[in-house]
Amino acid sequence: MDEPLVWVVRGGDNNELASKIKSKAHVAIGWPIGDISAVEDRSQLRAMMEDTQPGLGTPTSVGQVFRFLRDIQQGDYILTPEKIKREIHVTRCKGPYRYDPSVFGPDYPNVRPVEYLLSVKRDVFPQSVRNTLGSVLTVFRADAAWPYLQQLLKGGAPGAAGGETEAALLPDELEGQARGQILEVLDNIDHHDFQFFVAGVLEALKYETVVGGKGKDAGVDILAHPDTFGLASPRIKVQVKNQKNAAGVQEVGYLNGVLGAGEKGLFICTGGFSKDALNASFVRNGQVALVDGNQLLDIILEHYEQFPQRAKQLLPLRRLYVPENPVL
Repeated sequence: MDEPLVWVVRGGDNNELASKIKSKAHVAIGWPIGDISAVEDRSQLRAMMEDTQPGLGTPTSVGQVFRFLRDIQQGDYILTPEKIKREIHVTRCKGPYRYDPSVFGPDYPNVRPVEYLLSVKRDVFPQSVRNTLGSVLTVFRADAAWPYLQQLLKGGAPGAAGGETEAALLPDELEGQARGQILEVLDNIDHHDFQFFVAGVLEALKYETVVGGKGKDAGVDILAHPDTFGLASPRIKVQVKNQKNAAGVQEVGYLNGVLGAGEKGLFICTGGFSKDALNASFVRNGQVALVDGNQLLDIILEHYEQFPQRAKQLLPLRRLYVPENPVL
């Protein structure tokens, strides 16, 4: 009999579902496309996604949704990281996809039933597997974890596992792993250094910046403005956090509270934002802009060559080319 596959299914945009998997006995993904249970192939799914929202049916998004819909099979293992606890929840798929907003709510209506098996610390896996688990994709294969997972399921500690094999990675999976590793580096930069790094990002976008000192910052880490003397508008007050957990509405509201006339706020948090923060009136009206880890990463990758040297030293990257259509 073929060995079961191992998948990673993330626990929501801000990891808010991970702690609920055991009680709900399901895993879930979002994507606002309605019931897709009748979809049979990727082209049909892509058309449905594009009809729902033009531009939604990118190859990466289609691939992830289709994996959740059709590729995950009953009996396959599913790993869901919980970032705050640095744990991995291990479940086993018990049945097919269904559309059911009652399980996790309307934001995550696409669900699969699972049997909850155990949770383990992320660090029990070797670095190569942790790199795979660090991908920012929502749904992807993680077969490199199988030899270690076998030992855990038998009640042992995962030592060096021989004979491990890993399926060839698709370009979006390679990109997802790389993005996850970059975000992990950003989360582990000293906070004050992270302020200087974000200042470098803003300088690459043609802003002049002033970084605050260590210690109490009155809710402002960086001042940014489009001219040398800080006289032109907009004058931007920036708060930055490199952390695993999402920033809440109170934190974002504090930044809004220190804005003066003619000033704007920019809150950057690698862990994302709570729903209340995203829906706050001062965010919706454009007074404060929110940038999560993935949005920051998009800016980094687009403008990295223009970064000042200090920012590059804090996050050294190198370009890598992979075949668009690998041999599987």
